[in-house]
Amino acid sequence: MTNRFAKLDGYKPLHRTVAGECPHCVRHTTLTVRSHSKLSGSSRERTDLRIVRCLMTLCCDWCTKESAYLRLVDVKTTMEAGGEIRESYTTIDIDQVWPGRTPRELAPEAPETVREVFAEAALAEAAGAFRLAGIGYRAAVEQIVKERGAVGKNLYERITGLKTLGATEEIVDAFHEARFVGNDSAHDALAYSVEEIADIAELIDEAVLVLYVQPAQRAKMAAQRAARRAAARPPTP
Repeated sequence: MTNRFAKLDGYKPLHRTVAGECPHCVRHTTLTVRSHSKLSGSSRERTDLRIVRCLMTLCCDWCTKESAYLRLVDVKTTMEAGGEIRESYTTIDIDQVWPGRTPRELAPEAPETVREVFAEAALAEAAGAFRLAGIGYRAAVEQIVKERGAVGKNLYERITGLKTLGATEEIVDAFHEARFVGNDSAHDALAYSVEEIADIAELIDEAVLVLYVQPAQRAKMAAQRAARRAAARPPTP
């Protein structure tokens, strides 16, 4: 089960303010439910519950842009004291319909193979195939570890061996977390939530920043300083 927006569950949420990330401005902010309607023919009866799909529109309170979602819910009907029938909604899953998800990309400083494997996992994540995304992000970590020259008889040992190559404890822990998620997805068919898979992708992105982007930036600055020093020297007679 996943619920990307806090305070969404309960009675019909029309005009309610919820907390979450806007897909337009990518800010964690508040959004207002502009519309929320059940899709005809999408319900499945289940004892005292109904599984229903709802089309929901949210408006970001920061950038004022709207986004659309397909919300899968449990609907429980209750009778109030005055005889009024009320429906309570509990989120099972939410799929973003608009705007379309844009797959993630690693910085160009990362090795090409690492970027390609990460991009394939990002496509799976954007399509909502979170098991495949988990497997793919594990493969991206495996490519990074291979490129860094770590040795060991399995991925666990190679990730741990990154410490001897200068990697921080945070990077090693992040890569082990990606390994866990990939293994769970491949061997146990465990389905992680959209937020949990996104966190793995962000951990890898942060590791790439430390391992590749920052060293490349420092090397570029050093080269510029060396060129400036050389240009400032008086010509040799």
